[in-house]
Amino acid sequence: MMKEYFVLKQDERETDVPVLVDIRRQIDVRDIHWTSAHKLAEMIVMQVRANQESTCPDVLDGQLYLISDRLKRLVELYAPDTIFKQTPLIDLKYRRQHHYFLPIFEEVEALSSHSERVGDGSVIRKLVLNGELLSGKRIVRIKESGKPLIVVRLDVAESILRRDFAGVRLERVQVE
Repeated sequence: MMKEYFVLKQDERETDVPVLVDIRRQIDVRDIHWTSAHKLAEMIVMQVRANQESTCPDVLDGQLYLISDRLKRLVELYAPDTIFKQTPLIDLKYRRQHHYFLPIFEEVEALSSHSERVGDGSVIRKLVLNGELLSGKRIVRIKESGKPLIVVRLDVAESILRRDFAGVRLERVQVE
């Protein structure tokens, strides 16, 4: 039986979203992995720059991969081993706070030899996954990608679509 997977990402049409300020001072992105998540604080407060009309999609992936509280609850159902770091986004100018979480997903080396990479190999131009390496996995991070590349199985994708999340994009991935 062929499994279907989708990349879970921010909808690129969402352009007026909060921009994180001073990420490097708040977090060492090299620690966003299961093996080093213990080095990260349980709560990572991030300041953001935003406009009055800025929207807060359920997935923010421009700088860090963050998910909303609503999406976190769904992820917990399908991937209970996921580690979450609370990441409130503080907008000082407009005196707002948005509740997000930094999810640390299981990482799987699942790229097929038919994937196409660019440069040093950390950027993937054409994504093709090896279905055997994803067997039984519902939500994972693709280890070979330099940037967070989160893939979800069809049942998770359908569950996301049924709940009317904002600013979320699911893109079908070729699996062999």
